Amino acid sequence: MQTIRNRLIIILVVCFSFIVGLTCVDYYHIFSLQKKLVLIEQLDDFKGDILELRRYEKNYFLTGNAIHFGQMDFYLSKTENSFLNLEKEMKDILNTSEYNQCAVALKVYHKILKHTEEAMDGGDSDVENLRATGAVLTAFSEKLINKKHIRIARVLRQMLIMPLAFSAGFIFLVIFVMHMTREDVLKPLSLLQIAAENASKGVFDPIGHVIRKKNEVSQCIAAFNKMVVEIDAGQEQLLQSRKLASIGTFTSGIAHELNNPINNISLIVDSLIEDGDTLLLAERMKLYNDLMDQAERSTEIVKNLLEFSRTDQGHFENISLEEMIEKTQRLLKNELSIKRVKFHVGVQENLPKVRIDKSRLQQALVNLLLNGIQAMPDGGILTLTIEADPESGGIRMDVRDTGMGIQKEQLDSIFDPFFTTKKEGEGTGLGLSVTYNIIQSHNGRISVKSTLGKGTCFSIFLPVKA
Repeated sequence: MQTIRNRLIIILVVCFSFIVGLTCVDYYHIFSLQKKLVLIEQLDDFKGDILELRRYEKNYFLTGNAIHFGQMDFYLSKTENSFLNLEKEMKDILNTSEYNQCAVALKVYHKILKHTEEAMDGGDSDVENLRATGAVLTAFSEKLINKKHIRIARVLRQMLIMPLAFSAGFIFLVIFVMHMTREDVLKPLSLLQIAAENASKGVFDPIGHVIRKKNEVSQCIAAFNKMVVEIDAGQEQLLQSRKLASIGTFTSGIAHELNNPINNISLIVDSLIEDGDTLLLAERMKLYNDLMDQAERSTEIVKNLLEFSRTDQGHFENISLEEMIEKTQRLLKNELSIKRVKFHVGVQENLPKVRIDKSRLQQALVNLLLNGIQAMPDGGILTLTIEADPESGGIRMDVRDTGMGIQKEQLDSIFDPFFTTKKEGEGTGLGLSVTYNIIQSHNGRISVKSTLGKGTCFSIFLPVKA
């Protein structure tokens, strides 16, 4: 696995290599240029010696003064020594044949100069040949220096080009690193940030990012997606546990409601056993019908309870809210009676059907209604209103109680898991958190307003879907 740490180390090593490489190249060019400048000075001295030789040569033939001839011999000796000392450098600048031509010219010049010295004692001197050979030496030195100047100019151009080339390479490296960082680090981190923010709002969606390289960020994304899967599985369990908790809350009411038809059935059966033989057919038929009515009443209670507690997942359908409200009201009927709470329902006419998961939305509604009932221990008024919301174009459901209310500083935390305003042992703090997640799964939203001593109102906003 190529970790981000390893990548950063590689990037630092590459950057350091760029800097070291550029420094080494610059130092090489500087030292090379220094050597070339020293050599050009030596070649200038070599050319200067040849020019001095030619100057004294001219003066000698014009004046015939022996002093000038001595200077010619002196500068010829210096030229020959420089020529021998700079042999390697000269062959590097010019080819070997040109160097050999200059060597021959020096020997010829030396030989002619010796003959000229003999001519001073009465011999013949070859003036024209001496001048022609001197011209060859002068041309050689000038050509040597010109070529050396060209090489120095080339080195200077390289010194100017190399930083630009290194800079271009470094810029390319930076762009490449930024692209890799964006694709492999910043973009996944941005998706992870969005997913984390959604998770804080109760929306647990996996991160749809193709993992091309394994690193710390990809591991975080994989761990997050695994967490989402586990949360989704746990969410169903939590929802079911809340249903069971809700059932436990109004068990007494359900037991009381079931007890009435069962007692009636028992009384009817006793009557049939004791007086069945003496009853007229019409009287027996009436008792049989009463018996069926009480049995159907019990069946209906159990059916509502089973339907409320079912574990269907994601079963969305277009339904009318009135039916769900009616069944929810029947579930809470005896709980409302026991707690001495008056329940008012107001549903706007001709509301459009809403695409919902009936079981889950009923669970959310039961949670809010039970919270309202528990907020009024001495009785009160619980109101459920359903109407069209002109602002969102959807449906608005308000659950309003006349209970104790919620403190203002607690409202921001009211939907947090395990947060509760109830006494210890009276609540888990999961009811409103589950309700919030259910509304989120319907692409809706929920809000709360409360005034201490006057009551609380929870508002659910659901979109209308075709």
